[in-house]
Amino acid sequence: MANMELTFIAIKLDNVQHGLVGEIIKLLKQKDFYLVAMKFLQASEELLKQDYIDLKDPPFFPGLVKYMNSGPVVAMEHHSWQ
Repeated sequence: MANMELTFIAIKLDNVQHGLVGEIIKLLKQKDFYLVAMKFLQASEELLKQDYIDLKDPPFFPGLVKYMNSGPVVAMEHHSWQ
């Protein structure tokens, strides 16, 4: 019996700005990922700091948060079967 795995995927703002959301979803589908939920959003600074907490110590962290907060992202949940 196959195991189902839930995966969070974020399409970052540069890909959103370049109109690549549809192509990325198409590629995920080809890899047997099944879209369950999708939300277009502007991530808050607080959310980004929490999401990237593992990177809080390097000197690039403030720039990363600022960059990711500068435009919209697409947050998705996918199921895949293993």
